[in-house]
Amino acid sequence: MSVLLLAIAGVERSARADGVAPLELTAKLVEIPSKMPPDDLYDYAYVMRYQVQGGPLDKQFILVAHYKPLVPRSKIKDKMKEQVGGKLRSFNQGDVHQMKLTADLKAIWKGALVDEYAATDRGSVRYWCLQVDPA
Repeated sequence: MSVLLLAIAGVERSARADGVAPLELTAKLVEIPSKMPPDDLYDYAYVMRYQVQGGPLDKQFILVAHYKPLVPRSKIKDKMKEQVGGKLRSFNQGDVHQMKLTADLKAIWKGALVDEYAATDRGSVRYWCLQVDPA
């Protein structure tokens, strides 16, 4: 009986460790580093630089990957629909966004990643944007 209880406790602990809550924050889009590729060529995620406004990360710069950023979030209907959401229609430098992010980009996205920051910044976390709305 005690072996069974230990096994159950181990399963519950590992389930909690895997279920990290998304990071919710408001941030200003400070840089779109280059022209985004057309969406009809291939599926890709594009990394942009934000500056967080408020909360524990206030004023910090973060890198955020957005799936097919030329498509309004509500129009994404393909296999990534479950991992991308929100009401944002377009990305414009200087806009402020309310976002839900996860640091687990590699578990969600295995396709092409357009990351202009990779050459100069390999250490920063690339967040995956689960949801983005105008702030």
